[in-house]
Amino acid sequence: MIKRIIFDIDGTLITGIDFSSYVANALKRYGIQDLEKTKQFLLNIKEYEKTYNCYDRNLYLKFFGNKLGCELDNHFLEIFFHELRKAIPENAEKIKSMLATMNEYELVLLSNYFEESQRNRLTAMGINDYFSEYYGESIIKPNELAYRQAQGIYQPSECVIVGDDKRLDIDVPKSLGFKTIYVNENGDIKRVEELSPWLIKKL
Repeated sequence: MIKRIIFDIDGTLITGIDFSSYVANALKRYGIQDLEKTKQFLLNIKEYEKTYNCYDRNLYLKFFGNKLGCELDNHFLEIFFHELRKAIPENAEKIKSMLATMNEYELVLLSNYFEESQRNRLTAMGINDYFSEYYGESIIKPNELAYRQAQGIYQPSECVIVGDDKRLDIDVPKSLGFKTIYVNENGDIKRVEELSPWLIKKL
């Protein structure tokens, strides 16, 4: 019996976002108006996750400061998190309606980024309160511990991981015994809004 549903955020709950303008605006407000530095920031997002197993502010600022050839401090993160509040879809009513039907399950988040920023975005969408816990800052996917933390007191077979990344959200957790739902044009469902009827039908 399914008891906990573990949601990815970007590409799953939040889709269709081009982060380039938010990075550029944050750097500009911080005093860096260099298009090449915006490109370097975007190119190195995945590289950070290959280098480190967690999202730590000091490591993050040092890593991106080195990549950009400049010094970044906590003020930059404050600016960036403020900009990222806007990095959400214009209308979240369908997602809200879907989440409102799922009160028989515990809903939690597993997303590779800082909780503060991701929670800010979900709050701006009006859906943050549906999720009791957040994972993916202190240890990130695809580390096994990230999934073990997200399962909480339950067995993997009692949890469903919902996400859009074939490796991080589907293949790795499946190998650990989790049920998964692939949100993709060629996946189990195309959009997360279709989750409720899929669960009723399949699980």
